[in-house]
Amino acid sequence: MSFPVQYLEVPDILPFWQRLPRFFLYPLHLEPLLYMLFLSFTTLLIHIFPALIVFLGILLAFTRYAYKILDQTAMGLLTPDQLQSYDNADRVSLPYKQFGIFIVLGFITEFARRAGGLFFGAALICSTLALPAMVMTLAITRSFWAALNPFAVIRMISAVGFPYLGLLAFLFLLSASQGVLQTFLLPRIPPWLLYPVSAFVAMYFTLIMFNMMGYVIYQYHHLLGVRVRKVGKTNGGVKAGSDAAVESDATDSYAELIASGQIDKALDLAYEEQRIDPENVAAHDRYHKLLLLSDHKERLLSHARRYLALLLNKKLAVEAIKLYCAMREHAPDFEPEKPAQLLRLAEAARQNRDFVLALSLLKGFDKRFPKSDEIPDVYFFAAQTLCENFHKDAAARQILMTLLERYPSHPVSDKARQLLNAIEKLAKAP
Repeated sequence: MSFPVQYLEVPDILPFWQRLPRFFLYPLHLEPLLYMLFLSFTTLLIHIFPALIVFLGILLAFTRYAYKILDQTAMGLLTPDQLQSYDNADRVSLPYKQFGIFIVLGFITEFARRAGGLFFGAALICSTLALPAMVMTLAITRSFWAALNPFAVIRMISAVGFPYLGLLAFLFLLSASQGVLQTFLLPRIPPWLLYPVSAFVAMYFTLIMFNMMGYVIYQYHHLLGVRVRKVGKTNGGVKAGSDAAVESDATDSYAELIASGQIDKALDLAYEEQRIDPENVAAHDRYHKLLLLSDHKERLLSHARRYLALLLNKKLAVEAIKLYCAMREHAPDFEPEKPAQLLRLAEAARQNRDFVLALSLLKGFDKRFPKSDEIPDVYFFAAQTLCENFHKDAAARQILMTLLERYPSHPVSDKARQLLNAIEKLAKAP
């Protein structure tokens, strides 16, 4: 698995080493400056609340903000006035995932220390070399496991190439400069300002680091498969455009590739897009349509199962049913990744008042999946649908009797008994 060959490459992007002064000025813009000052003086709450809670809260809030800066810088929004206000549920969890990465690295380093000096030195070098790539991989993929995957980290370093060592050197110098500045300032300020000043200095240098890492992703976005905002030249460098413009450009690039007969190249591009943003329904839809145009039947079936699961998780029931029915026409033996998803499709079809489809989805379920834990729920669903929507009480009663005979202690059995009692009372009524 590799990064795409080209991905909406933006010309005239200055190398990050030519923008060093701008990185130092970034935290001094009004928005980040006010936010850092607010969090810095929040440290004074340790005189009221437990220090651990105060510091953890500040660390969590600032780390989340730093990832926002990294994230949007990577998309080409290079100044705070260009930042876009939107909630990203995936980004909310990034601080916790980063702390988890630090814990894993700590365990590895401690294990290497106990193993001996040579192992300890190698572990320190590898951890130091990999950490920026791990942070950038985490920001791109939103995945804790991807950030810990050595192959993903190596791919990140390889995509950036030799300049990655320059990035590593700059980050090391920034970290050292933070310590030097704190050592210089702290003895020269009043005691009550120790925590606010120390926190502000740490946040200032950390924000520079995250802004720099985000810019490196932006500089190499066409190799990393990262979507950027459409940009145009200004006197100051670049300016960000709209998502719609970028989507239009991406669509045009796919259309050009298809028109020129380069289906496989378009497929590689679409594959990376849905891989990097696995929750993006539009990206999966584009990849699915391109697979339909190709002759890659196995890839089509494999992706369709994942796409179906995503649609169900997103509660896009109508789209999920359409995809399933289309795939059954394309490949009659097509089945979802998990048998339980058939029940969810049937429930969606019933809610959509397509009762015939709801039952047909589950036809022969117990014989097709004899070891499935969903069989009792499927029995009850079928009986309920037959009774309430088709008024076939005799067929529903037979299924309920089978359910209670085979699975008397299953949680759904209570509902089955209630429905069976209701059917029997109706049968006895004049």
